[in-house]
Amino acid sequence: MFDHFDDLMMLDRSDQPEKVGFFQIKSQDKGEWTLAALTAKKGKSKPATFLGRLYHHMDAFGVMVSCLGFVSNLGFKLKLIDGTETTADNLVIPSSQLHPDVMAVLRGAVAKDGVGNTAVDGSQLFVFERIGLGLIEQDKFVKGALVEFIHEREDAHYIPVISLYETLRGSVFTKSGVTEEFTTEAEFYDRKTLSRADVETMFLRATSGRRFLDNWGTIAGDLTANGMRSRRMIVLKNSCILYIKARSVGEPGATAFNAAARDIIIARQTEIDSYETLPEIVAQLEKWLPSDYEHREGALYVESFEAIG
Repeated sequence: MFDHFDDLMMLDRSDQPEKVGFFQIKSQDKGEWTLAALTAKKGKSKPATFLGRLYHHMDAFGVMVSCLGFVSNLGFKLKLIDGTETTADNLVIPSSQLHPDVMAVLRGAVAKDGVGNTAVDGSQLFVFERIGLGLIEQDKFVKGALVEFIHEREDAHYIPVISLYETLRGSVFTKSGVTEEFTTEAEFYDRKTLSRADVETMFLRATSGRRFLDNWGTIAGDLTANGMRSRRMIVLKNSCILYIKARSVGEPGATAFNAAARDIIIARQTEIDSYETLPEIVAQLEKWLPSDYEHREGALYVESFEAIG
C-alpha cells in the first residue's frame, strides 16, 4: 500500500490480513543516520520525528504491527548491544541488536513526540535497513533486482524485463499518486495497493504475450491455410502486438476485454477444445464477445491463442 498510512504499508496477505508492517523510506546524497538525526523534529505538528511517525501506527493497529521499518540508501551509526558501533556491513539492524542506552533514547523520543503511551509497546519492532537504491540511475538498480527475481522462475526466458519494469513502475506511480477518499474497501485496495496476485498477473501477461509472438510462425501457417494474404497478416500482427502491450500495462480497455474474454473462455472451454485451428476459435469468440475495443481483432487472436490448452 503506497503513500497512504505511511510511505509503504505491507500486509501479510491481501485477504483478511493479520499482520502489517510500516516503512519510512528516506534518500539523501551524503552522511549517515545517527540517533540524533532519527529523533530530530521535522515540523511543529506531532508526531514530528521520523520514528514518532512510525510509532504512532501502534495506536491504530496495535498487535497487528509486525515491523516499524526505517529504510534508506545511507548507512546507520548506532551503538550495538556489545558496545560497538554499526559499520557499512550492518545492512539490517533490528531493535534486538541495539544497545539498551539506544533503546532508552528511542522510547523517550517517541514519548516526547506524543506517541509513546500506546497500549502495546512497539519499540522492539523498529528495524533500520540500508538498501542499494541511490539517488541517481535508480531504474538500473531496480531492473537488476528484477532480473535476479525473474531468473528464479521457470518461465524466466519468456519475460521481457524492460516491459515488465515499465508496467510495475507505472502501477506504483499511479497508485502512489491517488489521494482521493474511497467509498468502498474494494475500491481502496484496487486503487492504492499492489498484491502478490497483481504482480503474478503482470508476469502472466508478459509471458503469455511473449509466447504468442514466439509462436507466430505456427499461427501464420493457420492464417495462410485459411486464405489470409501477407498484407492482411501484417496488419493483424500489429494489432496483436498493440493489444499485448496495452494489456501488459493495464490499459483499461485491454483489461476489460481480457476479463470478458476469460469469463467466456472458461464457460465454453469444452467447445473451444473441439476446434482444430486458431481461426475457428477466433470466429466463435467474435460471436460470443461483441465489443468496440480499438484493437479488437488482435485481442481476439491473442485471447483465442491463450485459450488453447
